[in-house]
Amino acid sequence: MEQDIYFMPLGGGQRVGASCYYLRICDTNIILDAGVGRENGMEFEPDFYTLVTSPFLQSMSQINQIYISHAHADHVGYLLKLMKHANRADVYMTEITKLLSEFQLYDKLYFNGRNVKNEGARLAAKSLLEKVATVSYMQKMDFGKYKVLFFPAGHIPGAMMILFDTGKRKILYTGDYSLDSTLLTGGCLIPSNIQIDTIIMCGLHAKHPDYAKKADKLYRTVHYVLKSVESRQQSILCNVAQLSKGIEFLKVLNERNHSGIPIYVDGSVMRIVSKMEKLSIPILNQYNKVMGEEIPKEPHIYVTSDPRSRGFGFYQEVKVHFSLHEDFDEMKKFIKKVNPKQALVVHCAKEYSVFDSTIEQAMMADSECRTQFIFAEEKEIYRL
Repeated sequence: MEQDIYFMPLGGGQRVGASCYYLRICDTNIILDAGVGRENGMEFEPDFYTLVTSPFLQSMSQINQIYISHAHADHVGYLLKLMKHANRADVYMTEITKLLSEFQLYDKLYFNGRNVKNEGARLAAKSLLEKVATVSYMQKMDFGKYKVLFFPAGHIPGAMMILFDTGKRKILYTGDYSLDSTLLTGGCLIPSNIQIDTIIMCGLHAKHPDYAKKADKLYRTVHYVLKSVESRQQSILCNVAQLSKGIEFLKVLNERNHSGIPIYVDGSVMRIVSKMEKLSIPILNQYNKVMGEEIPKEPHIYVTSDPRSRGFGFYQEVKVHFSLHEDFDEMKKFIKKVNPKQALVVHCAKEYSVFDSTIEQAMMADSECRTQFIFAEEKEIYRL
């Protein structure tokens, strides 16, 4: 059993949210991502009870390594709780992911006027985050019985794919990825000249054959917002639920704001933007201002990630939605390029219709595709 490789989704199997996966290589216990999810207004977490009652370990202190692919809450939101229990585990992520994770797990909780009295929790959170080790793309780590190599994943700044090489088998965990470049980061770097045996693939749209990402949706929203302020002299509140999308939206607004419309940004967005700029990712310009206590009288744009933002009745509100995930055709291209022997598909949204085909059925029509697919279910153990 010590030489075998096992995999078990603890969350984020055939649903979206709480992405967290157990991987056992030889006698090493590994966790891939540690997210939280939200459904019907309620937060849910990965199921570690199933893990500690499995044949692999009896205590969370037996977890050896934790790898975080990127800093979205559904992949990192449970990290601090996990680190408290898995107190002997080494935690690895890129420098940018660590910065964004600190914002998600620390800054948002302790620098916004809430939890100011909970000094003990703040110090504990800070202490845990300081233990996180940063890694670089193309860096190789040798753990004796296997090696680990990190590749750019695209999607958002700092996102990484993780390759485990035992000598006999190569296993690639993608996290969320994107083939094409975005405004903030390049596309993923697919390992070349490396034969992948198994890919653990986040496949949000793996059951949505008709879903095609609208590449111009972001730009159309920006055009609408700018023109509305110019022509109607009406202030617009742009509500962006996800901070990384807020940064990308702000960058496009700034690039296309030829009329010099004032663009106000709430404090939470401005803090993360400032941190990004320290890592040489330019976003701000002379028309950006931090929103103060009073709403400006001049026509302006207000970018916020807080759904409870004040100003109801004063603003026209625009909810900013665009996708950072791969669509169905892009997923097919990715699988063709990697061409693994086996694909375990996780992080899957439900099919829109019982008549929808899956990525497995689509790839069966490709004579060059040798991949066998498994849609991995939570709490199920798979021998790789």
